[in-house]
Amino acid sequence: MPVWMQYLPYIIVPVLLAIPLGKYIGKVINEQHNFMSIIVEPIETRFYRWLHISKKEMNWKTYSYNVLMFSLVSFLVLVLILKFQNYLPGNPEHFAGLSWPLAFNTAISFVTNTDWQAYAGETALSNFSQSIGLTVQNFASAAVGIAVLFAVIRGFKRTQASHIGNFWRDLTKIFLYLLLPLSLVISCLLLASGVPQTTKGYRTVNLIEPVAVNQQNKLIYGAHINEKKQQVTDDKGHLVKKAKIITKEALPLFPQASQVAIKQLGTNGGGVLGANSAHPYENPTPFSNLVEATSMLLLPMALCFSFGEVLKRRKEGWAIFVTMAILFVAAIAAEGILEQHGTTLRHIGNLAMEGKETRIGVPGSATWSIITTATSSGATNASLDSFSALGGLLPMALMQLGEVVFGGVGSGLYGMLGFVLLTVFIAGLMVGRTPEYLGKKIGPYEMRMAVIACLSTPVAILLSSSIPAMLKSTLSSLSNTGAHGFSEFLYAFSSAGANNGSSFGGFNGNTTLLNIILAIAMLISRFLPIIAMLAIAGNMGKQKRVASSSGTLATASPTFVFMLIIVILIIGVLSFFPALALGPIADFLKH
Repeated sequence: MPVWMQYLPYIIVPVLLAIPLGKYIGKVINEQHNFMSIIVEPIETRFYRWLHISKKEMNWKTYSYNVLMFSLVSFLVLVLILKFQNYLPGNPEHFAGLSWPLAFNTAISFVTNTDWQAYAGETALSNFSQSIGLTVQNFASAAVGIAVLFAVIRGFKRTQASHIGNFWRDLTKIFLYLLLPLSLVISCLLLASGVPQTTKGYRTVNLIEPVAVNQQNKLIYGAHINEKKQQVTDDKGHLVKKAKIITKEALPLFPQASQVAIKQLGTNGGGVLGANSAHPYENPTPFSNLVEATSMLLLPMALCFSFGEVLKRRKEGWAIFVTMAILFVAAIAAEGILEQHGTTLRHIGNLAMEGKETRIGVPGSATWSIITTATSSGATNASLDSFSALGGLLPMALMQLGEVVFGGVGSGLYGMLGFVLLTVFIAGLMVGRTPEYLGKKIGPYEMRMAVIACLSTPVAILLSSSIPAMLKSTLSSLSNTGAHGFSEFLYAFSSAGANNGSSFGGFNGNTTLLNIILAIAMLISRFLPIIAMLAIAGNMGKQKRVASSSGTLATASPTFVFMLIIVILIIGVLSFFPALALGPIADFLKH
């Protein structure tokens, strides 16, 4: 089989599943009867009654207020769980509570759908913290992003209406009709592929073959072990003094399958284990790799089609999807070429296997690195620190574009709509016409909000990284020096500022200063676009629809798709080219 064919399933399978799912989500947004209604409607009705959720809709300010309050309460509950997990049940390993700065950073990370983790989950968090704390927030933060998108779509659809929906009803529908059923299906697929699901904690097992470690607890390669005499000799037969023989191993077992399912489906990415999806317990086979990669793309792709379904303008949804798909496929092709043809440090045959798992291979790792940064998942199945210089640049650049190449669930599409409005406005200036989108005029107010939405990510990344970049203490957090060390630093802030959460590797973010600054970057890039896009939705919902004319810009045409791509790339290049030149580009030229 040609190597390029190994990349196709990661593109084709999500698209084939996303098209029907998009139609289904469109019915959920419009509150139409669907195949899940018979099962879910009775439960949904009881939820509204028990929680006293009314049918009264909200204007954009009230909707924004409820989003912010829900996120604030989520943050407070989660930070308390993480800090005081040693006093809570479900802690068979008796882990201590996290420090206040780390608990603060982690709570904000999961509430903002970033899931940046400055710790190894298997040595820091209890079952209770993993399941009740992090997994619940994986659902909640994903639901918030989708709910905001629902409200934005209503703003584009409605005319002379000041209300854009009810946040609590949207949240309930997203949980019951979307996230819970899909997570259950994905969890079962992962269980079938070998991902563990248990609350019993660590299990100690005997090794098939004993291993030896030195005084620093580092593995002694090629050691000859005599268990009876408890002696270790090296390849030359010399006795290794003070060597320890290890015959048992503790297996880090958690309720992995349930958390992995929603971490990928909700584009969260925060794993139970420090190695994330490179660990065989989270991603054991090529099949699980495909399932998880498909899960990351499924909702961001489907919501593009839902946009067209709800507005009854399918071509508009397809135009946005095609824009994202062109950038996505181009990135996969470039990453595959860079990593497939030996531009990294170590080769096995023709494959650059440095930092990659042999069970997954180059195609699965290269494609995953693009999927996880094109969406806001941030899950990793390889060490990006070991990728080629340009191979590390591409995932970084996808985050710096604002994660609008499919992006996070909900956030990717409403972020792309900000770029759409910006492109329509620029095109209107070029031809001397008042810009319009979907029959609504785009005025100064909409443009101000669109600029805020589009520039939130660059501002969050560049401003937050400027302070630690000037401090000598930051060097102690890097495992490399020079351009590659700067790439580690830049990637970390790009990941936090884009609400991605993936790690380049080699960067220690668990210091008081970095925990706080990275958390602030996450907050800026999460909530500024939400408020800006809800403001646009509220203002556009009040407008009358204008009849299209011969001078109306066709926003579903190939020309518009091309213009939109150019605007996205220009903003990304102008914002980050100087920083990229100091990091991955300089690293590439050095070699």
